[in-house]
Amino acid sequence: MIRRLKAICLLVLVFLTSMALAQPQEKLPRTLLPLSLLQEIINEANGELALQNEIFLTGVNRNRRAEEYSSGYYETAFILERLKEYDFDEAEIIQLPARSQTTWDAEEAELWMLEPVKKKIADLKEIPAVLTSGSSSAEVTAELVDVGPGYLEEFYKNKDVKGKIVLVYGPPERARRLAVEKYGAVGLVGCSSSHPEFDRDQIGWNSIRPGTGEKPTFAFMVSERTYFDLKMALERKTKIVLKAIVKTQQVPYREEMAVGLIKGAERPDEELVLTAHLFEGFAKQGANDDASGCVAILEAGRVIKKMIAGGKIPPLKRSIRFLFVPEISGTRAYIQKYPEIARRFFASINEDMVGEALVKNLSAFRLETTPYSLPTYLNDVVASFVEWMGASQRISQDSGWSEYAVLSPAGSRDPFYYSIDRFSGGSDHIVFIDGSVKVPAVMFICWPDMWYHTSGDLPDKSDSTQLKRVVTLTVASALFLANAGPEEARVILNEVSSRAFGRLGQEKGRAADMILKAGQNSLHTARKEAANIIEQAILREQEALKSARFFAGNDREFSEMLQAKLKNLETLGIAWKNELEVLYQQGCRRYGVKPEKPGLAPDEVRLSRVIPVRKSAAEVDLWAVLIKLREMNLQVSPLIFRAEFELRNFIDGKKSILDIRNAASAEYEPLPLLDVEKYFLALEKAGLVELKKK
Repeated sequence: MIRRLKAICLLVLVFLTSMALAQPQEKLPRTLLPLSLLQEIINEANGELALQNEIFLTGVNRNRRAEEYSSGYYETAFILERLKEYDFDEAEIIQLPARSQTTWDAEEAELWMLEPVKKKIADLKEIPAVLTSGSSSAEVTAELVDVGPGYLEEFYKNKDVKGKIVLVYGPPERARRLAVEKYGAVGLVGCSSSHPEFDRDQIGWNSIRPGTGEKPTFAFMVSERTYFDLKMALERKTKIVLKAIVKTQQVPYREEMAVGLIKGAERPDEELVLTAHLFEGFAKQGANDDASGCVAILEAGRVIKKMIAGGKIPPLKRSIRFLFVPEISGTRAYIQKYPEIARRFFASINEDMVGEALVKNLSAFRLETTPYSLPTYLNDVVASFVEWMGASQRISQDSGWSEYAVLSPAGSRDPFYYSIDRFSGGSDHIVFIDGSVKVPAVMFICWPDMWYHTSGDLPDKSDSTQLKRVVTLTVASALFLANAGPEEARVILNEVSSRAFGRLGQEKGRAADMILKAGQNSLHTARKEAANIIEQAILREQEALKSARFFAGNDREFSEMLQAKLKNLETLGIAWKNELEVLYQQGCRRYGVKPEKPGLAPDEVRLSRVIPVRKSAAEVDLWAVLIKLREMNLQVSPLIFRAEFELRNFIDGKKSILDIRNAASAEYEPLPLLDVEKYFLALEKAGLVELKKK
């Protein structure tokens, strides 16, 4: 009996093994670099070293020493030291134009409960996030009053907050004007963090912004746990008396950044730019946001220099510039200060929050592509490496982390969760994408982040394996782009063309769906908008293909391939529009509606003759323009403000208001044409554009 059972078990084991072997095995996708070179990059990329540098930068949340504002910041000095250690060809700290003469600095802050018991609630020396930037010096003993979110009059009904400290659920700035300015409170205690449901003890970084002539005040931040302890005590009618001790000062304002360069041997004046923000305000430091991006591009530079020095790769053809900036403002200031350098930029990869442990943060690595206003080869080149990383790590994990495993010795064994996403903005890549600069730029980011903008953003949430993977992606993308020539340009054409059909298929489905779901009264409009979706999609893919000319020069084979692909797209667009017309005619029969001939309405004809022309960057302060727009309080569809970045980006001195409306409508939703006109009239009044008539 035992022998028979053993025989049966053996047969079952053999059967299961054969079934497992018979399962289709995932194959590595094609890649733009040889697998042997990718393996060399993997071997050299050091996630542990990157994480160590992140720890050096942001091992603790610290209250910045006042002397740094005058003598230079710790972070820029650290980056400069590493750039020199890693033998970058150029390394320096750049002083940027100061946005103001002084800036806020905290010296001391403690919040004590005196009644019903004495205990310390918050201390700047323990967690700098407890004091909001913009707080003024004070020494106050006062009763605590709960005002809920505090930003509406109803929250103060039957409550006396004069001379008291208010407890606010949410950002204290939203409550400040009512609580302090109108009703006489002397300070605020707020609770606002990104994911309190995940970590009840995280404390969100916040600010208050009293204007000229408004009352100076202070605001402390507490965790959700502490907030509800205080709130529940107040609901039990317990009297709570707090004592706040705050010392702050204004110090000379200094804005600076670090810059590194690996110089190209053949085309040194063509530069790929890698960016990450070293500062997001000077009071806050974040490990994932964004020391992780800084150490990732720093490590990418070290890997490239080491591989060149070791003879594993030849010197780069083009240069790579590394910018460690104050977020957005520093990138914009650098471009304005060095326009002759900015003219060399041909592409950019921005890295913002890239090092977090994916499983711990319930997160995924994301490649954010360019918006519709800037179709480019860059999206597909970088996407090909991201997809290779995803496939290679799945295959490697299935085989026990064998070939092509990208793992760090002390890092996680997390799967490489990733997505390739549309543009959303919010970091330094928007400066390059902006219509006044127009350099193709993509972003690497891990999102969501369970400790975003809180006291919990420390290196213990980061992962050396994730950093190694990001460094590998950065180096692979950078080497391909820095060295690409005519042969690679033809490969890029194939890559962009292949991926284009997936995007076009999505757009065709969206266009057809618009007609299929249209009612009797919206059928004609749906047909026009659907045709616009197809037209804009074909134009975008054609522009993306053309963008690869940068690498091709006068290569004849490239030109022949390009023309054939452009022609094919044109033919495809005509065929798909004909399909939409069939759907439209069917809808007309279904509803008993007389078909209309395609054509322009009177306002469309009129606005097809009005061309917005952007004024030169030297003439325009974009921030001032945006402030003026908000002061105008335009009464337009909310869709206009959702799309306004792109409405501005589509300005090229050739497109009419109608053209721009159609391009942005394909990206978002159909925009009301007259509201688009109203927006451009406001832009002209604000000084960004001149409206010229054909």
